[in-house]
Amino acid sequence: MNTHSAAEKMLSTGLFYNDLLLGREFGCSAKHGARCIKNICANPRYQVVIEQNPIKRVKVTAIDGRTMTIDKLQNTALLFKRPSLLIGAQA
Repeated sequence: MNTHSAAEKMLSTGLFYNDLLLGREFGCSAKHGARCIKNICANPRYQVVIEQNPIKRVKVTAIDGRTMTIDKLQNTALLFKRPSLLIGAQA
């Protein structure tokens, strides 16, 4: 998991994440989730909403000004969902 993939996942789900939830989403530790959240909040590239009560949770609302994920933008441009065979070849 890197910061950008974490931000893309957060944008696609539209949910608030804390350190532990983000770590679990990617099968990593809470420490790694905390590092990604810290980087997302510090980088002006990402627009976030921070909720403090009862614990700090972060929601990504935009990346570089776009409010849709790359996959959703590609599906809209193509007018159909990309085949899973093509998506798997990217990774």
